[in-house]
Amino acid sequence: MNRLRGRGLLVVFMALAVAGSWVGIRGVVHSLEHESHASSLWGWDTSFYYYWLRSAALDQDVDFENDIQLSDTIPDGQKRFARVNLPRTEQGLIPNKYPVGWALFHAPWFAMGHGTSLLLEKAGAEVRTDGFGKVYERFLYAGSLFYAALGLWLTHLVLRRFFEWEVSILGLLSAWLAGCLIYYQLNQYAMAHSLTYLCLVSCFYWALAIREMPPLKRNWLMLGVSVGMLLITRYQAGVYLLFPFLIAVVEILTRRTTVRAVCVCVAAMAAVVSLQLLAWKLLYGSWLVYSYSGEGFLWGAPKVWKSLFDPFHGLIYWHPVFAVGLVGLLGFVASRRDWVAWAMPLSVAGMVYVNAAWETWWFGAAFGGRAYEGVTLFVCLGVCWLLKVMEKANVALRWGLNAVLLLLAVWNVGVLDVCVRGWKTGISLEAPVRYGEFWQAIVELWF
Repeated sequence: MNRLRGRGLLVVFMALAVAGSWVGIRGVVHSLEHESHASSLWGWDTSFYYYWLRSAALDQDVDFENDIQLSDTIPDGQKRFARVNLPRTEQGLIPNKYPVGWALFHAPWFAMGHGTSLLLEKAGAEVRTDGFGKVYERFLYAGSLFYAALGLWLTHLVLRRFFEWEVSILGLLSAWLAGCLIYYQLNQYAMAHSLTYLCLVSCFYWALAIREMPPLKRNWLMLGVSVGMLLITRYQAGVYLLFPFLIAVVEILTRRTTVRAVCVCVAAMAAVVSLQLLAWKLLYGSWLVYSYSGEGFLWGAPKVWKSLFDPFHGLIYWHPVFAVGLVGLLGFVASRRDWVAWAMPLSVAGMVYVNAAWETWWFGAAFGGRAYEGVTLFVCLGVCWLLKVMEKANVALRWGLNAVLLLLAVWNVGVLDVCVRGWKTGISLEAPVRYGEFWQAIVELWF
């Protein structure tokens, strides 16, 4: 009977996942269907992520002057600011503070989009072949959805190493539907958060594989590639690497692996990171650069409370499931009796400190705590542990937890909907939003 009820709850969450997915993709799909609508790459950050790709692929350089001029992804005022007011690098070029990971991930999809555009042009269709336009965006979005699905699948595989499949799926869906990652996987796909999460969960997957088969060079190779891609996709995400790092150190010190396998890992990581170093060298004239010039961390005065609980994109204020999952994470780690597992909550604490110390701790326009995208993996583990523990608890506690998770998921899908359709609801991602405002917008939109 318990298993039957559990599967019934799983069906409810799967149905909600379908509904949430439609809410998430609707805005992008609508944009891609109409040539007259704004680009789905619209935005300053997203544009500069894309300029790395477009400039390298079509111009074979890192001079973004013409990319900015041709683009339909930022307004004319921002184009003028970028071309006139941004201080030039020592190479005389427009700077680009964003890493190149997003561009590398989407290079194959860009190639398919460019090839399709050229074929359509030869067939007589009126399409852009300069790297901008809906044809390119459709392929880029398809690639983003593929990477999002891959990230969720790898999360499931990580969770399956500790829990049975029903608990794994339920924990994953709970954290995904009630968190911030869903927005950046399905709607704001041109930001780096979805790919950052993919790289992170890949690091954990291959680190656990190394623990099971230490000498296998393939596992070390994939760990090195994953770590390298994580570091050049979102610089701060390196904080999450404490757990994989400790696993590697333990395997080396206990001599369960080989020197050759470790060298493969280091070489793979270095090869990937060298792409970022080369990009900096070409653009700035130096191999190592702090590209966020004029921005920085206030290490002595982190806004921890605001970063977590403020209506202005506070992680737990916007996504209370993170509080539930992190409590469960502590229980999960304590139950493992494995000192390496304590690297997980330490990584979360480190990321809280780093994000809270950033001078713009609210991270601009954001769907909740977007800078905590990687914490989603730890929340999944925590929620799964709570679900597993509650299997042996009384009915009231078990269904109480299920009800809380379901309500948080439904609430977040509502918040997602009013944010995606902000033009209709008046909800802005660039300002603090309180629960009352969310509730009023959800009621007006849905009822």
